[in-house]
Amino acid sequence: MITSAGKQQIAWAIGSDIVNNFIQYAAIGSGSGTVLVTQSTLLRETDRNPITGSPDFTESRKVTMTFDFNSVETSGLHFTEFGLLASGPSLVGSMWQIERLGSIVLDGTVELSLSNSIEVL
Repeated sequence: MITSAGKQQIAWAIGSDIVNNFIQYAAIGSGSGTVLVTQSTLLRETDRNPITGSPDFTESRKVTMTFDFNSVETSGLHFTEFGLLASGPSLVGSMWQIERLGSIVLDGTVELSLSNSIEVL
């Protein structure tokens, strides 16, 4: 679900040259509940990392981004939510997208790599 803040960011990105309003970070967390279009943060964020490498724009009207979290960052996490944001380490509400999933328990022996594609239709 694209949030209200994400819709605004898209409008700004299409209509202007405002810098630092694009997706640069992914956050992971262990919150649960219904995703609301008005949310600007995860319900229970545990970590936030910058994009790994550069976005992939090889497909028309589509961008794919990858975000990596090491085994120390994910150790003991009951992974249930992730989101894409414009802002960095502070818990500032600049959430473009929020996704919820069934709980995946990460025991500190694996790394997590999230790959997310956004296609403008």
